[in-house]
Amino acid sequence: MEYRNTQIGTAMLSIFGIIFLILIFASISKPNESIAFAYVVVGLAAILFSSLTIRVKEGKVNWFFGPKFWNKTLNISQIESAKEISTKWYCGLGIRLVSTGWLYNVSGLTAVELKLKDGTTVSLGTNDPDNLIKAIEQSS
Repeated sequence: MEYRNTQIGTAMLSIFGIIFLILIFASISKPNESIAFAYVVVGLAAILFSSLTIRVKEGKVNWFFGPKFWNKTLNISQIESAKEISTKWYCGLGIRLVSTGWLYNVSGLTAVELKLKDGTTVSLGTNDPDNLIKAIEQSS
């Protein structure tokens, strides 16, 4: 079974939108200060973290942000178990090392936790946990 889901990072894009508005306000209140670099950094980060795509295909789980940024792959054979979890709001967004392992997310508090045979854990934020788990189980 081939599976593909792209979650738009509404939370990430909202945060970057607020930062962009703050930069506009800063530009207006201090017109002599150059903050062009800040616009570039915020714009680039918004593009890179605008979405999270997860694919299950040919015995592999692959995920990446936006335009194939931070492209990662796991062989299904490395996965011991997969289950739906709820992440805490304070775990943040993006790429995070949390108490259980690595967390990749762009929006929401739902993720699929992949326990690997080597004892590590990877959690993938998703708005479609049931179908992702089903695809992983059918690919193993």
